[in-house]
Amino acid sequence: MLTQSEDGIYQAGSYYDYIKSEVERSLNNFLADTSFPYTADSNSRGGMELADGQGRGRFGNGEMPDMNDVEEANGEFKGRDSNMKDVEILDRVGTANGGFMDENGQMQNDGINRNQGKTTETENVTYATVQDYIDSLNKDMTWVSYDSETNTVTITSIEDFVSNCKKASKNIGAFDDLDATQGENTLFGYNDGKGAHFDSVMAELLKDNEAYGASYAADLEKEDSLGNTVDTRINMYNPMYYLCNYYDGYQTSNVAQYWRIRTGIAQGDTALSTEMNLTLALENYGRQVDFETVWGAGHTMAERTGTSTENFIEWVNECLK
Repeated sequence: MLTQSEDGIYQAGSYYDYIKSEVERSLNNFLADTSFPYTADSNSRGGMELADGQGRGRFGNGEMPDMNDVEEANGEFKGRDSNMKDVEILDRVGTANGGFMDENGQMQNDGINRNQGKTTETENVTYATVQDYIDSLNKDMTWVSYDSETNTVTITSIEDFVSNCKKASKNIGAFDDLDATQGENTLFGYNDGKGAHFDSVMAELLKDNEAYGASYAADLEKEDSLGNTVDTRINMYNPMYYLCNYYDGYQTSNVAQYWRIRTGIAQGDTALSTEMNLTLALENYGRQVDFETVWGAGHTMAERTGTSTENFIEWVNECLK
């Protein structure tokens, strides 16, 4: 349940408490997994270096490439130019691997360039103790409380977490932006290589807008080569359509029994509620869910420790027992 708080904003109730507890759990897992002192690199998925030596790298296996060995896909770049900063090299490497560094210096692996040519200065910071790290989180305001005896934290509010750690990386309209240039716009396009609008809520809000109203309305009226409207295609793409009784598709599919969900809690593409709603819907559907949102990690294959491939194989084997 989500209810109004005293200031009239819907930031209270059991659902709010659940989201807040998951943020706290993510940070507490980081403290449990990490040995101090540790060095945080502002360009490496939250700068987390784990006790077992498995760095939280930006490529699916969780490891950083050798900068002298990487090669850009078009063959124009190999090795290190002495005049290039690490961040510039990694931006090129990310492009070759289908990803880009965002404005926060984190690798995003969906092939969408959020940085548009900008570079970010590399800054390595070493924290001698957990308290030093907590102090860094509280540098602008005190929102994290640390208990050194139990090595655990609590936070003041989700709003404070978002303000300090979860900067939005998309423009107005998010996945369906005003100019239909997001990767999701291309996904819901019509085989012409161009993006198309698909968000009916945005279409309603902008229906009287001279600049954008007509384009939203026109795209939502189109049909694909099989005669499907965009609403039908969205339902096919949306797992919640099959998991929640709010939708007509509830209980019309054979839902897998076991699910493993890993996300980076610091990603700016979407809200925490996206993956958490999926987790709750699956659990309410009677399915077993192994869920973690990893502290400091962005829009990538996030893991608390180890590599995504090894961890996934281990999880599959456990499910088969």
